[in-house]
Amino acid sequence: MTEVFAHKYDGAIWKMELNETAALLAIEWRDQDGLPYFSVIHYPSGRLLADRIQYGDRWWTLAGVHHHQLLLQHYPQPNIGQTQGLVAIDIDSEKVSWELFNVQFIELVQEGIAVKQRFDNVQTVSLVDPSSGSMLKDRQLLNELAPLFRNIRSAAPAPPSSLFPFTSTQVGPYFFLENKEKEFWAYHEKNGDKLRVILTIVQAGVIQHRECIIDHLDYLLPEVFFMVDQQLFFVRNNKREIVSYFV
Repeated sequence: MTEVFAHKYDGAIWKMELNETAALLAIEWRDQDGLPYFSVIHYPSGRLLADRIQYGDRWWTLAGVHHHQLLLQHYPQPNIGQTQGLVAIDIDSEKVSWELFNVQFIELVQEGIAVKQRFDNVQTVSLVDPSSGSMLKDRQLLNELAPLFRNIRSAAPAPPSSLFPFTSTQVGPYFFLENKEKEFWAYHEKNGDKLRVILTIVQAGVIQHRECIIDHLDYLLPEVFFMVDQQLFFVRNNKREIVSYFV
């Protein structure tokens, strides 16, 4: 495996959004007071494009990333599940490009940004231009819009194989992901009074690589890694670090 990047933060990672068309990974992390910070990584190169972006109070959260724009959405009250604001921040300058209020972010699509306005019915959305924030079209059926390409795959719990029988040090299930001719196996094992995650890469029934990828854990991780094309991603260090490798 070849490490692409390892970025550490001063707080726990709360949310991530990946745009494969733009090859961008947006990350929201929060400090001990719950205030959000945002960063953007060009994940194939590992280049950090923007870091420690701040906007508004703790009720602003990551919505998505679209080429040169970081998108944030606002929850006006903690007991309201629907957002009511959308802001675009230019990744290069880290300045606000535009702001829209009284709209609910739905999703990014190939035609633009799908949002709901108060007059939209359940089936329809409005389209927003990501560059300007202007409304492109009202009352558009969401199922008529083209979703963004997504090929993100996560390792799923799996039973043991003949190559990987359960051991006395193992805790919890195996996590398995197959990509083309390679198999990726991961599991937790005891390491003193802590846990660690071991990753093993198998090709044609032969172990090609084995490595401890996450160490000093106090608890089992419900998700171990995810993959985009030939690139693996791990969150470690108590959710304060994201690491990626080419395999």
